[in-house]
Amino acid sequence: MDSLIKFLKDKITDKMPLEEIVNVFEQMCSIPLEEDMILFETGTFTTFAPEPVFEISLVRQFPNDDEEFFQIHVDILYKPTSENKIFSEATWNEDLSENIFDYIRKSEVFAYAKNKEYIKVEIYWDET
Repeated sequence: MDSLIKFLKDKITDKMPLEEIVNVFEQMCSIPLEEDMILFETGTFTTFAPEPVFEISLVRQFPNDDEEFFQIHVDILYKPTSENKIFSEATWNEDLSENIFDYIRKSEVFAYAKNKEYIKVEIYWDET
């Protein structure tokens, strides 16, 4: 777990383009783990701030020893706008017939966000 977080924190730099952040997350997901799943989530949330932020979240989930899950998050936070408020989704890789990273790169929210400046990137892990 710590090595995966370190991998992300070492490779994702401040103001790195969205495409590169997704590439680094995809590289981290190629490191084998048993029974992992990947979640792509977007929407306007109040996760890290008292004010809402628009978020693109990449999550890798895998079992812990207590029948729950560890989750590694890379959250890209943007200022909420009338443009991005229309985006809201939560898609698991197991629900797709294609590679989730291809799906992400072809998504409308990716096309929108890759040309916008984000506020910051949060990299962390938690448990369900």
